[in-house]
Amino acid sequence: MRIAEGFIVREIAGETIAIPTGESARNLSGLVALNESGRLLFELLQSEQTEDSLTEALLNEFDTDPETARKDVREFLEILRSGGILVEG
Repeated sequence: MRIAEGFIVREIAGETIAIPTGESARNLSGLVALNESGRLLFELLQSEQTEDSLTEALLNEFDTDPETARKDVREFLEILRSGGILVEG
C-alpha cells in the first residue's frame, strides 16, 4: 500500500499538512493535518509499505508498545482509506 500520487507534505505555521495537488485535489476537498507519527507514516507511504513495516517504524521512532503502535497504524490507514488517499494492491 502507498499514498495516492498527487500529495505533498509541507510545514505551514508550525503544522504539518498533506496537500492534494492535480487530480488528487479534485477528489479530496481540504487538507490533511498530520501529527509527528502521522507525518512519519505519510512519508513512509510515499513508497510501498506493509502494516508490519509501518508498525516497526513507529516502534523504532517513538516510545510505545507493539500493541499501541499497531492500533495507531490501523487507525491512520483507515483514515487514509476513507479519504481515498491510500492505494492498495
